[in-house]
Amino acid sequence: CSELYSVSAFGSEAAHQRTEASRWNAERNTWDLLERLSLLRRQANINASSDSASTQSEDMQTVCALAATTDYACVQELVASDALLAEYVEVRRWLEDTAPEFQPVETRKGYRFYTRRCTGEHGMRASSDAPGGKPNRIVTETDPDAASRQRRELAHADAEYEAGLLRTLYEYVRRGRVGNAMDLCAESDEPWRAASIKGGLLWRDPQLEPDGGMAVDSDENGPADMQPAHTAGNVNRRLWKHACAALAHDEGNDSYERALYAALSGRLDEVVPVCESWADAVWAHVNSMIETRIESSICDGSQLYTAAPTQSFGHIQSRYPPVDNMQQVFGVVASHDSDAWQTEAREPLCWLQQALITDSFPA
Repeated sequence: CSELYSVSAFGSEAAHQRTEASRWNAERNTWDLLERLSLLRRQANINASSDSASTQSEDMQTVCALAATTDYACVQELVASDALLAEYVEVRRWLEDTAPEFQPVETRKGYRFYTRRCTGEHGMRASSDAPGGKPNRIVTETDPDAASRQRRELAHADAEYEAGLLRTLYEYVRRGRVGNAMDLCAESDEPWRAASIKGGLLWRDPQLEPDGGMAVDSDENGPADMQPAHTAGNVNRRLWKHACAALAHDEGNDSYERALYAALSGRLDEVVPVCESWADAVWAHVNSMIETRIESSICDGSQLYTAAPTQSFGHIQSRYPPVDNMQQVFGVVASHDSDAWQTEAREPLCWLQQALITDSFPA
């Protein structure tokens, strides 16, 4: 009995320590949020009170509206001139930086090694029934679309690794580490998937962009505002977004593959089901809101390149209504039927974070 009591006491103490550590982390994250927003709002007040800054901003907007420019320059100017959008971008970055650590899948060389071995060993027999009369569900081809096209499966070891890889890629994107996601794809002999993720980069041309300026975003692999030596990014980003939405909409794909491409394209339908916490859900909605504004800015700007119409993707609609501000984001998340999200949202520090972001403290 004394041994059982000791084990129980030890377990209770460990749980108490985990709870305390979680609370300390939440407090640290709240102070971090306060510092970020205070710096942004102080700078916004300085800019608002400066006539020269206002004149410069108006001149830049006029140039962006009248002269052909790149997608990156348009979005850069949008973030620099819209203090509220700049806050939303910083909130998203804060949610990414404070996300809990996770264990990424290991890098594995050899593209679908076990599936290719099965296909090579069995040849034409791969499409017939397996010994014992059981249907053979292994794909007969090993290109990236084989499983969805043939409605068959990869070899078990490859399927397990693919599931872990897709989960890791989504977790990297959730933490704003898109560069790490692309590197993992390339190192795991899936460069085509790295290219599909890279399609979201904004089109840039050093001949059309002024030097310097405010960074639109960055990741740990280097500043995203570093001017490239040559043209870079996707000149038809809208078409790429539609393709991502189509991948996310396909119910035959893995749930984390759908969430990955939904997050990249700003969709909510496939991201919300994999959100495990209140912070995950808020990030998904803020990311969608920012992506919608960026897309609108690119479409409204005067561009050198006009994308072809994409009516064929018109059937892919979201069931979530668009949100325009953080009050709506918090309201939508609070109304979700997840008990865990609602419990977390009622935590004092979580409530304080919401008040800081919306700048709405009760009198």
